[in-house]
Amino acid sequence: MSSDKLVGHHHIHIIIILVSMIAGAAIAGVVLYYPRAQQAVAPPATAQQLVDLEEGFVGVAQQVLPAVVNISAERVEQRRLRELPDLEDFFRQFPWPFEGPEEEGQEPRGFRFPWPFGQPEGDEEESEPKFKEFKGHSLGSGWIYSEDGYIVTNAHVVKGASEIKVQLYDVENDDTKYPATLAAIDPKTELAVIKVDVDRKLPALSLGNSDAAQVGQWVVAVGSPLGLEQTVTAGIISAKGRFLPGASRYIRLGDIIQTDAAINFGNSGGPLVNLAGEVIGVNVAIASQAPRPMAGNIGIGFAIASNTVKQVVPQLIKKKKVTRGWLGIGIEDLTPNMKDFYGAEYGALVSSIRPGAPAARSELQVDDVIVAVDGEKVKDTWDLQKIIMSRQPGAEVTLDVIRDKQHRQVQVKLGEMPAKYAGLEAPEEKAQPEAEKETKTPSDVVVSEALGVKVAALSSELARHIDLPEDVAGVVAVEVDSSGPAAGKVKAGDIITHINRQSITNLDEYNAALDQAKQSGHDYVILRVTRKAEGEVLSLITDIPVEW
Repeated sequence: MSSDKLVGHHHIHIIIILVSMIAGAAIAGVVLYYPRAQQAVAPPATAQQLVDLEEGFVGVAQQVLPAVVNISAERVEQRRLRELPDLEDFFRQFPWPFEGPEEEGQEPRGFRFPWPFGQPEGDEEESEPKFKEFKGHSLGSGWIYSEDGYIVTNAHVVKGASEIKVQLYDVENDDTKYPATLAAIDPKTELAVIKVDVDRKLPALSLGNSDAAQVGQWVVAVGSPLGLEQTVTAGIISAKGRFLPGASRYIRLGDIIQTDAAINFGNSGGPLVNLAGEVIGVNVAIASQAPRPMAGNIGIGFAIASNTVKQVVPQLIKKKKVTRGWLGIGIEDLTPNMKDFYGAEYGALVSSIRPGAPAARSELQVDDVIVAVDGEKVKDTWDLQKIIMSRQPGAEVTLDVIRDKQHRQVQVKLGEMPAKYAGLEAPEEKAQPEAEKETKTPSDVVVSEALGVKVAALSSELARHIDLPEDVAGVVAVEVDSSGPAAGKVKAGDIITHINRQSITNLDEYNAALDQAKQSGHDYVILRVTRKAEGEVLSLITDIPVEW
């Protein structure tokens, strides 16, 4: 081969190498750049946009502040001397037990009302009187609902008040604290309406659509936190559709808006507004781990949805109460095991039907799963409660239910919700604390290792001791293993009346039902129990995971 040819081949090799290097670099550049090219990079906010946002908040504050009021309420009560503790204990007399009932002397926990109290007043020189009069003061917020002086606030701000005064801010240099009258309270939603009479039209706020509010949306809270009137805080909606247990086991607040706008004691009843200045919530509670006097904002506050206000407040003004439809049933949310057992993917399980209630006069049965009302889907117990409460007493409703894994319809004529279940009637005081009644352990007992429960035959003597109706039949739980499957679901003193819908009247039937449940191949059992609690007989349905 000639030298010219060798040189030519050498040049070709160099060219190939250079082309390969260039191509490789290009490919590497594309690969390295490609992921970045796919990332959407938002352009930085311009100075004008920031100014516009700032002006938006300023505009909302100017629009809303004149319609937000400061409310002070005074209560005068007669209490036993032993019930008059120091200031810290005084706060505990007004708990909002969001984590369930609190025992006497137990430290309040969980969610807190933004509601500061004053020091109780009384004659300290009297030597151990049986009863004593004292004054309590509460401070809260509210907002003007109508120009003729109706104001919306929280029920706990004004409930039981002997005197209510309102500070208005619609005009300058008006330091008058106007007397207000209580129009009505609705404990079921924690809303109240009060009325002031002044010689001028008042600026009212408009209600927005809370259903249209979105997580991440800007909101502004206005009120008197810690007594600091006309305070404005801003944040976002951090969650929707929260549930807060209420002041009694008959009450649960639903459709609650969660926000990180700062809410503290004194914000109760104040508005939560969007950037259009519309009320989309009424501030009601805060989350805090601190004891009540020291509890403060930790970035989680709660507000009653404005669409609830739309339903409740007009009735409070016009009728002084809210009338609600009522079925008269006990209901349970479906667990995964219950969904499997009853053949329902969603719905509210009927655990009891009250004697004489509207449902008792229909074909509805215990163990039915209600999945729709008048064609409107029922996903859980709150859906059912919300739909039924929105109907008026006397209305006919069609319930779609699943019974024995088959769909059917049941017609019910609704009654009116009794005051007891609406929170308008004070609970009866127990003659004897439940803790003082201990279940006597009979000699003839059966221990179920699968459930972790020791049961005994329900004799007439034992039924009288537990104070149960004569028609209750079953076996009584006398001991529950604290680390067993039934812990937290079955209590000593509960009467087990059904296992997997099979009726139980004695120990032999109890054992037979467990054997049959074992043969079914399920790793759970469905128990129906009767329980005496707070002077009332309850029927509950629960699922217990088992290892046969």
